[in-house]
Amino acid sequence: MTIKLPMSASRRGLRAAVVATAACIAFAAVGTAALAEDSRPIAGTTTRHATQYSLELRALTGPGGAELGIQVVPDADLKAFAWLQVRIFGANNRLRDVHTYWNVAIRDDTTTLDLGRVARNRRIDVDALVKTKPPTKLHFVHGTTTTLLRPDLAIGPLQVPAQTLTTRPIDVQFEVAEVNGDTAATARVTLLWGPSALATQEVSVPAGGTVPVTFTGIQLPTAAPAELAVVASDASPDDANPTNNTRRATVEVTEHELVPSWQVLPSFGGYGAQFNQHIYAAVTPKPAGSLPALEDKVKALEPQLVRIFFNEVQEATPDQMASFIETVELAQQAGATVNITYQTAANAKTKPDEYMGKFAAILDDLVRTRGFTNVRWVTIQNEPNSTLVTQAQYNALYRALHAELVSRGLRDEIGLMGGDLVESSSIAGSNHRFWFQYMAQNMNDILDAYSVHIYWNYWDIPRMEFRLKSVREIVNEELPAEARKPVYVTEFGVRGIQNVAGLPVIQPGYWSGVTPPSSADSTPLSRTNVAAFQHLLFNIVATQLGFSGTVKWDAFWGRYSAGYREVYNLIGPADEGWPLFPSYHALLLQLQTTQRGWQVLGVAPWADDDWKLSDAGQANDQPEKELTAYAGPDGQLTLIGLDSHGVQLNAVSPETPSYSVGGLPPGQAFTLAVWNASGTGEDSIEGTVTANAVGVVRFTVPLQAAFALTTVPVG
Repeated sequence: MTIKLPMSASRRGLRAAVVATAACIAFAAVGTAALAEDSRPIAGTTTRHATQYSLELRALTGPGGAELGIQVVPDADLKAFAWLQVRIFGANNRLRDVHTYWNVAIRDDTTTLDLGRVARNRRIDVDALVKTKPPTKLHFVHGTTTTLLRPDLAIGPLQVPAQTLTTRPIDVQFEVAEVNGDTAATARVTLLWGPSALATQEVSVPAGGTVPVTFTGIQLPTAAPAELAVVASDASPDDANPTNNTRRATVEVTEHELVPSWQVLPSFGGYGAQFNQHIYAAVTPKPAGSLPALEDKVKALEPQLVRIFFNEVQEATPDQMASFIETVELAQQAGATVNITYQTAANAKTKPDEYMGKFAAILDDLVRTRGFTNVRWVTIQNEPNSTLVTQAQYNALYRALHAELVSRGLRDEIGLMGGDLVESSSIAGSNHRFWFQYMAQNMNDILDAYSVHIYWNYWDIPRMEFRLKSVREIVNEELPAEARKPVYVTEFGVRGIQNVAGLPVIQPGYWSGVTPPSSADSTPLSRTNVAAFQHLLFNIVATQLGFSGTVKWDAFWGRYSAGYREVYNLIGPADEGWPLFPSYHALLLQLQTTQRGWQVLGVAPWADDDWKLSDAGQANDQPEKELTAYAGPDGQLTLIGLDSHGVQLNAVSPETPSYSVGGLPPGQAFTLAVWNASGTGEDSIEGTVTANAVGVVRFTVPLQAAFALTTVPVG
């Protein structure tokens, strides 16, 4: 209970109050037993004089005035203060004011009186007649105290990370201080995110002291700047200065975060495509004079890694051998690292030394005589686990070539890549796991890398993910540590619907407007944005999983043999003027913003389903935004990403997912290059995105599109 006293009722009633006090004391002496003096101190600044009852007093003052709390102990069977007098003394301990009250009911533990303005450290005396419940008795009690400053609780600076992920909880740390130094206090501190309370704690702060507070495991699930506030409320005693009861901080919450210390690959092997070695030969029909246009488009692509077949039977034809050499020269001029794959060992497997000697001579001619120094890899036998080449024969071929390259002084320049494996075939013992194990046990001393081939149906993305994760698991977990080597995907592509009635049989097939497909239209899959989007997704996921490089099958239309009709290509047929398919532009986005030899860095979050197969051996990653990052030796930085919810879109979507990335250099300006922003399957520059002061960027990209955020100049 609080009783407010008018300021005019103070000194003018002093004489009457003194007289009344004497009368009441006398009355109390008649109605009660004789009072014994008891001057034991209570609560440090409070003294009491009473027999059965005593007073506990607390006088707190502040900018809003002073307040006196009076508590009678023990408090059982009390009814009222029949008479109550409060005397306030000044700085010189002279009486300044007297406040007198009659018949003040005692309704709770503490009776509170408003004293008006009273300075700190002023003496307060209280005399009272306490009336008990029937049978009524009066007890005289006396107490004295001094005024103390009300507590002033202040929230210290919030210790929070400048940036976090939507999936990474944070701790919020701070101190609550009582700064006036006179009075301890309790209060409730609450952590707010906007109007939402995230956590609360009760704190007790000693006078003049501080209390550390931590809110742990605070989840901020929205990718946006989070304005956090800590508020102290419900202080007891009341806080004298509420202006410092709140402290704010902003946490940049992002979906993704570059982790520069997380090196996925120390040296990226590159993205690229297969070059058909017969593009210059007669077996590939083309309008006269059209090849320069094709060459310009190939060079503009700037592939980083190119695979080219050599077939000793086909290249025995002079114009095909000449075409093979010109194709290698084209890859050299385009700046690509070149893998020469000895396509079939059907003959060579019976005479490995003879055939590998001839092959080594051709490699020597390419590198030394013709100066094609970008020829850096050799593979023997395309997809050996689908052929009748045995593992022992395979080993013998590689050892024969290894010896030849050593003798010619080329072994340090040309690496041996083993594998080119499919997952399995009808050949007994063809499972890729057995072949990896064989190479690890029997060829580890001569192989420098492994390679695989991966294809999937466009409606079956889990199949694509399964193949990548399965190979990663075999090489990085099942093989002995000393046998783990870089892994390349030397063929990949997406397949469509096959054998459509009324349409010619082509590879990779046709596209349907529904998933799973129930029919097909006449659109070859290779000409769709769906195929291009999935090729981008494949390259991103492969790089996230640590594959050193990928080769798309294949770069341009051509014929490997007279009956060949496959059109997996990035560049379409000669009789159409070598048209650029959407997959060309999609790969161009990656090639123009990264370089072979750069580091691949990790991007968080990275959960188990991003890289592991489920317990049942299945791919279990859900559609989400996929990002990977590349760092050059001179500070270049590129992030490439997309939202895999758009994996089946061939048209423009109204959705424009938001991207937010932390961990970037503060203030760094990036060019935002986008593939398929308007649904045309082409690339565009969408502007500049600059990282804020804590290294966060935010931007949007249409669902059907992919982006490259890069410091590399692009046009």
